[in-house]
Amino acid sequence: MAIGRIEDEHKLIERIVGGDEQAFSVLFFNYLPVLQIFATKFTKSDDAAEEIIQDAFLRVWLNRDKLAEIENVRAYLYKYVSNECLSYLRKKLKEDKVIDAFTNKQPSSHNSTSEEINLNEITKIISVAVEKLPEQRKNIYQLSRRDGKSIPEIAEILNISPNTVKNALVISLKSIRLHLNQHGITFVFPLILFFFKIK
Repeated sequence: MAIGRIEDEHKLIERIVGGDEQAFSVLFFNYLPVLQIFATKFTKSDDAAEEIIQDAFLRVWLNRDKLAEIENVRAYLYKYVSNECLSYLRKKLKEDKVIDAFTNKQPSSHNSTSEEINLNEITKIISVAVEKLPEQRKNIYQLSRRDGKSIPEIAEILNISPNTVKNALVISLKSIRLHLNQHGITFVFPLILFFFKIK
């Protein structure tokens, strides 16, 4: 059974929300190919990508009641897989204490720096950058990344428009990227994108 029109996918989601495991299997196998390519691109490992996707779909299943509110199922699944990829990369970088995948993107003058910096240090630098953000942008960032709130939810909490929230996240991303560049860190930018996954 393949997913055809959007209407068919919505019916499939209704069944999944109701606890239909067969419908969930259909969703899994229809999105598996594209998600596997996506996960493998970041992990550079077929085995890791497979584990990541399994963990992501487990989380989706455990939170299947939320699917009823999702308009873009593809983007929703990518969000889960992206979060799992970030967790995997964080663990790998912490264990190895090297930035193998991104070192070649670092200017040669900063090679020694890139070898010494681990994820904990990068996180500290990001935290400093976040603290320097204007109060509203910092609140929006924390609601998004710390509390996992979506753009509409943040807009409602702060009584501002969704576009204001989105623009604040984009501007904050640029500020943090600039702060990292000032510390000689450019290779980590693909990871920072995950900190600002627009939902």
